[in-house]
Amino acid sequence: MGDSQNPNLPVSGSANSIRGHCPSQTTADRIRVQFENRQRQPELAQDLSCFRPGGELHSLRFIAHPHGLHVARWLQILSHTQAHVTIDTANPVPAFANDFVAAYPLVSRSWKLPMLLRYFLGGLALRFLDRRDKTTIAHAHCASGNGFVAWLSGQRYTIGCYGSEILGAKQRGPLYCWLLKQILHGAERVSAFSTETGNVVVKQFGVPAERVYCFHLGYDDVTFCPLNSEQRRHLRVQRNLPVNEPIWVVNRRTHPHYRTLEVVQGFLDYCQLSDRGRLVILCGDCDPNYTNLICQRIEQHECGHRITVVKEMLNWKELASWLQLSDFSISVPRTDGFSISTLESLGCATVPILADLAAYDKLRPCRAIRWISLFEPSDFTDIFADTQSTWSADNERHRTECLQFVKNGFSTEGAIRDIAAFYLGHPRQVDIAAQRAA
Repeated sequence: MGDSQNPNLPVSGSANSIRGHCPSQTTADRIRVQFENRQRQPELAQDLSCFRPGGELHSLRFIAHPHGLHVARWLQILSHTQAHVTIDTANPVPAFANDFVAAYPLVSRSWKLPMLLRYFLGGLALRFLDRRDKTTIAHAHCASGNGFVAWLSGQRYTIGCYGSEILGAKQRGPLYCWLLKQILHGAERVSAFSTETGNVVVKQFGVPAERVYCFHLGYDDVTFCPLNSEQRRHLRVQRNLPVNEPIWVVNRRTHPHYRTLEVVQGFLDYCQLSDRGRLVILCGDCDPNYTNLICQRIEQHECGHRITVVKEMLNWKELASWLQLSDFSISVPRTDGFSISTLESLGCATVPILADLAAYDKLRPCRAIRWISLFEPSDFTDIFADTQSTWSADNERHRTECLQFVKNGFSTEGAIRDIAAFYLGHPRQVDIAAQRAA
């Protein structure tokens, strides 16, 4: 969910509201606003002197799209240190600088060039032009694009892998796989945010296991935090939702990949069995045609008033508020990496209902999480009925379990320590996040 241009959510006059439209503004544009307003935050992991003036990590270099979603999380984490980040980018974005982060285009944004050519020219610019201190190791965010820039630059670099470029490499052909292998082998270290991605980097591309770091960046535990009972009640009243019934929220964008229609139909069928409960759909960067189909299905059903559809693109605080007022969150994609959206749900003490995917294995020690492996509407009807039946008796205990799990295993301070170990090349630690959180 990106940043909204209108920070005030309108409140509808009925429990069912289908508001706004699927946003035409790109996610990158919304993140740009957030990027340019990024400020330093209170320092965490204060025992790590490496991020302080004179420390090895006080000056950091990225090769990245400065407005990208993944980069936004890295910057959010590093804003809790004293580090200064310089971003070299092949993307057509404006230059920007403040006392924490600076972005410098490698190729003029006025040149109308395909991204492959921009990556090529960006790499040559770093190789032949005296653009930056070349003694500082660069961190390329993604292997196939910015990694290509780093590889061409002839400079020392690390790689951050985010899933599909690695997991779907074979589908892109032998030339892509060959080039990706050269890029990965040229990196001093590779970070992967799921065990599956790390395994492919080692087994398919032959990168030595000791150079591959699997860790997660946690979640924004300042924004995504629980509210007390009175605050939750107030939010529900404000949004015309019942205070004494379970509320489920779909916190993945409205798209066939996330099975939104099956969830909605399953809930409407559940409504024929029970008069308790509401469903909230957060559309995000949605598929417009698919969303319209869902809205028509809701409007034509006699129980459609029990579903709230939020089409506005939400900023982080608005997204958090919907999670905070809800009891359960639903994330059932066909495939996925280790999504931060689930950590955000846990941080708001909202119990996730998740697709039974290998990417979510780190979450299995949390006993409160509900898993689903069949995805027909009838299967969702069953999960709605099951969670409703135990809601009043077990909800507070499950909420507490979720919050404790994510705070123990996926905090921002923990992410700072993992990032430091990765950048410094310290011996890879055993992945104990799930063990700590259990």
